[in-house]
Amino acid sequence: MEKKKRQRIENGAVVRINLSENRMVFARLISGRIAVYDYALFQSDPLPEIDTIIQKNIILYCSVYDEVITKSIFEIIGFKELTDFELNSVPPKFTQDIVNIDDCSIFWPDGRRIKVMPKECVGLERSSVWEAEGVIQRIEDYYAGRKNYYVEAQKVILSKDDPRYLPPPQALRWDFEKQEFYRTDR
Repeated sequence: MEKKKRQRIENGAVVRINLSENRMVFARLISGRIAVYDYALFQSDPLPEIDTIIQKNIILYCSVYDEVITKSIFEIIGFKELTDFELNSVPPKFTQDIVNIDDCSIFWPDGRRIKVMPKECVGLERSSVWEAEGVIQRIEDYYAGRKNYYVEAQKVILSKDDPRYLPPPQALRWDFEKQEFYRTDR
């Protein structure tokens, strides 16, 4: 078994993410997150130039555990210095108290943080750190046109009527056909 070399986490590094069916996509390390590009190729295809990759649209930003990069699970294939525009384009994340759902904050990679109402967090990513498998599943769900279970579960809760608001342990289920949550206790 081949031992993968240890990689260093560095802003601007471009990584390859291997998907199922011998496909791959690319992402870039930006301010403690990865930005995944909408650019899927077959693993047998030659690696594109870094400038070609970073011109593509970004489909998601998320934080990953350091070991995903340092242990070469996502392999660094190149580097391109980040522009101020790219650094400033990283969207903010939000946090929400699970009991007092009106206690929400939005924060940016530069450290700014503000208290907000839950409705101001709609469309933002909840502050979380992802394993490699979770990121890969998100990307595969994106290309399959499916909602991702974990992304849906982490969306901001807007009211106590939301089925995700403090449900009993076995009350919450995911309907794969409808791609939404439902409660079993009502």
